[in-house]
Formats: sequence, structure tokens, C-alpha cells
Amino acid sequence: MTARERILRILVKLLAHPYRFTRRDLADEFNDGGIDAINGDVEELKKADIGFHQEKKHPYTLAIIPDRRLKELKHLMPLNEEDRTKIRSLLNQYSNSKDALYLNNKLDSLYDFQKLGLRALQRPALEKIDLLETAKLKEKQVIIERYHSNNSNSIQDRRVEPFHINPELDTLQAFDADKKKVSHFRLSRIERVVLTSEPWHFKGDHNYKYTDVFRIADNDQVLVQLRLNVWGYNALVEAFPKARGEIVVGAQANTFEFQSMINRPFLGLINFIMGNAEHVEVLHPDTLKAKIQEEAKKILEKNSP
Repeated sequence: MTARERILRILVKLLAHPYRFTRRDLADEFNDGGIDAINGDVEELKKADIGFHQEKKHPYTLAIIPDRRLKELKHLMPLNEEDRTKIRSLLNQYSNSKDALYLNNKLDSLYDFQKLGLRALQRPALEKIDLLETAKLKEKQVIIERYHSNNSNSIQDRRVEPFHINPELDTLQAFDADKKKVSHFRLSRIERVVLTSEPWHFKGDHNYKYTDVFRIADNDQVLVQLRLNVWGYNALVEAFPKARGEIVVGAQANTFEFQSMINRPFLGLINFIMGNAEHVEVLHPDTLKAKIQEEAKKILEKNSP
């Protein structure tokens, strides 16, 4: 990996996950130049004047965010057009044409999410996230009040131990203290968060699961490849902004190819394909094609005269 490639990867990581990685974390992950190389990369990012920050206390985590003063926005800082121009300039400086679409899509994906955040994550919602982060840090249980659950078709309070918060995907992974199991929640479906004084009792059961671009948490993953026309592309990135970073321009005119690791039952993905069938072609795997045929058959049987 060249220094330019490494800087780009660091840039995308810090944009997507502010204050998650230290310099040592980055050195361990890229493992091709040690801490000295990472220090050099950090100096390049500082020179670019795109909002590089490092915490002043241990563990000295890193972030790239615009310089704002509202502490509530620390982990979900909106990018403005000037910020995007600076970042895109750095991307163009260090990337080649092959990488350009992928990296700019990553940036647009983050920006689109943050625009949604400014609309859907106003101050009360940001306060919810801050309370969840505080509960995670202090290892306290919280009450998530009036959670709107699709699975149970109900609105009810839940006592949980939050251990993984992802505003980018609008997801929370937490141990449900009443149901005695890990559950996955949409942040936008939580009306209010109440921090309690009750400590965690089930820390050993806090098992994180990978969350795919369709917001499904499942460690059993399979590689999926789709070909999209312009309609399909727009439908996918508007419904699931995170997917933008997994799309490249297709070989045929006005086509795009999506490739990502997705939950093996294809939850979320099946609904998207069925709703946009004429605009999406499944390239891989065959099990997904079979699942679509199975679902189509069910629909035809249910609606036959």
C-alpha cells in the first residue's frame, strides 16, 4: 500500500467514525509503516485544513470533523459545502481515477446521512445519543421509552444495556435486561432515553454483530453483487445512504454495480429488490436469485384469482 492510499483510507475511517481510532490503532491496522508512518500521515491531514482533531487526554483518539462548538454534535458533526470541497480536494490529490468514484461516494454517503441527521436528528435526538454514549461509558442501564417495534407491532418501554451505538446506520445494539437477550434498535424509533443508576448486569453477554448497509445485524454474511440502472441506483442510495460507498460505475452505460457483504437471509435486501425489480439485476449469489423466485411465487399464489 502506498502512502497516498493509506492516507485516503485513514481519511475515510476518521470521517465515518470520529473519535474511535488512535494513532496506534491505525498503525496496527495498516501495518506497513509503523507509528512513524501514521504520524507522517496525520501531519498531511493537518496541513489539509479539513478539521483534524485529536483528543487531549488518553486514549488520544482521532477525528476529522468541521470545527463547531456544540458539544452535542461531537460524534455527528455536519459537513458543510466548504468542508466537502476541502476534503474532496484532498481526495483528488491522493487518489487515482479508479478510486475516485468509490471515495467520493463514501464522502457523499456521509454527507447525505448528515443532511438526514440535521432533519431527523434534531437536538432531542442528539441528546438521546449522548445519553446512550454516557450509559455505555459508565456501564449503566437505560430505559428507552416508547420504542416503536416492527417485530412486536407495539410501542413500549425497554430496559437495556447499550454497548454499540451507530448514528451513521441509525442503530443501537443493547442487551435487553427483561428479555435476557441482545436486541437491535433503530435510534429514530426511540422517543426518549432515561439514564438510570442501575449498573450493567450482563456485560459478558454483550455480543456485537456486524450491521450491513440494510441495517441488519448478523455475523453470518454472504457477498452480494447487483447491477442497477439509474432508477435502481437512486432508489438504493436514497433508502440506504450507507450503500453509496459500496457502488462503482458499471461497464455498460448508465449502469452501476453494488457489491457488499449482506446478511445471509437477505433481510432488507429482498424487500428492496422486490420493490424495484425492473431496475435491479442480481449477479451473485444464486441463493439470492432462488430466494427472490421463492418470494415472487408466494406473492403470485396469494394474489391468484
